[in-house]
Amino acid sequence: MIIYNTSYLIENSMEKDFCEWMKAKFIPLLKETGTFSSSYFCKVMVATEDDGLTYSLQLLFKNKDLFTKYLCSFEPRTKAVFQAKYKTDVMTFSTLLEEA
Repeated sequence: MIIYNTSYLIENSMEKDFCEWMKAKFIPLLKETGTFSSSYFCKVMVATEDDGLTYSLQLLFKNKDLFTKYLCSFEPRTKAVFQAKYKTDVMTFSTLLEEA
């Protein structure tokens, strides 16, 4: 199993719009790829929220072939959709956890 996590750092004032858009538009767009078995979208709890909020989206892939298919065939388009919506207002970074 492969877990592909993307963290999103947002301003406090963006929270409602960001969460609604992610749930109604972006995550359904990702699900259309048919490459991952499940997803989790959650708020990351931190000691202070003075500098903004962090959300995490985790996509679970059954194997490396499906992850590679997502990465090569779909992620450039989905990243472009996200970038068109939020431009430089949201900082993102992704990490990969692969089962040994």
